[in-house]
Amino acid sequence: MTIEENRAATSDSTPPSPTATVLLADDDADIRALLAHALRREGYKVIEAADGAEILDHIGGALLFDDPTRPDIIVSDVRMPGFAGTGILAGLRSSNWDTPFVLMTAYGGAQFDEEAMALGADAVFKKPFDVDAMLTVIGELLSPERARRRPFPASKPGD
Repeated sequence: MTIEENRAATSDSTPPSPTATVLLADDDADIRALLAHALRREGYKVIEAADGAEILDHIGGALLFDDPTRPDIIVSDVRMPGFAGTGILAGLRSSNWDTPFVLMTAYGGAQFDEEAMALGADAVFKKPFDVDAMLTVIGELLSPERARRRPFPASKPGD
């Protein structure tokens, strides 16, 4: 077995599926564009949202209309017009949605991180952050080795 084959066989993470969909939300267009470019370069399909309302519009549309672009992971800024990323996260978790959720923020500290994790965040990144580190975490959250998560509840609300 070559070194490369051994690394591939013992690697803790598998590259993400090129069809994995990331719902990316940030009201800062420059940050959103930078991350979207990096994610697409890695083979992800990216759906961009400029605020919390656009996140909810996309998720609601995907659920109601069985849209094939349902996100496999959500990456959201915390402070945005309309709905905050933490509010969306809390709402999704209270509805038993367990899609991986990554938060980005220029604010907060250790206490915020604890609160975000208690709400159900899978990771919290402080701005400015290392884009490669975020790509690594996203890859780990989407890896086949990780227990598969349903992107949406098993039943529609009201069922």
